[in-house]
Amino acid sequence: MPIPMVPEMCTPVDAGPVRLVVESRQLTNAILADTYEDQEIPDAHVDFDDYGPTVHVCGTADGLEHLRFDCFEHEPHYHYIRNHEQSNVVVRIDEVAVGDPVEFTLRCLRTQLPEMLELAGATELGRQTRDARDDLLAAIDKVGELMARAR
Repeated sequence: MPIPMVPEMCTPVDAGPVRLVVESRQLTNAILADTYEDQEIPDAHVDFDDYGPTVHVCGTADGLEHLRFDCFEHEPHYHYIRNHEQSNVVVRIDEVAVGDPVEFTLRCLRTQLPEMLELAGATELGRQTRDARDDLLAAIDKVGELMARAR
């Protein structure tokens, strides 16, 4: 499962059935070691030193994170967090194909969020998000402002 968010670095934005949490995030080997101190760190031979804005997509009813967009400077990526399976699928953002990771994230939130939630296994939340489109679109504008500041 992904590294937990750092609450003091987070700003939540409510969007109907989902809460979009913007975090100014950093990933280093030391942070990985602290997080996974009792486990083997995947790809431990790689030096991690990356940073950037992150958007956590959480259900307001269950409080669980289902999607995460890490718009990191060097290795931007996003996560499908399949809570019922306790699995985490990480997908690299191809900046050549899709452009700026922040703009890609905002576009996904505006146009693909219900489908992405369904792929993450949160089928009912995807349906609820589809039905609350106006709440979601209003919140995404605020998220965009917060992401610009978190850069």
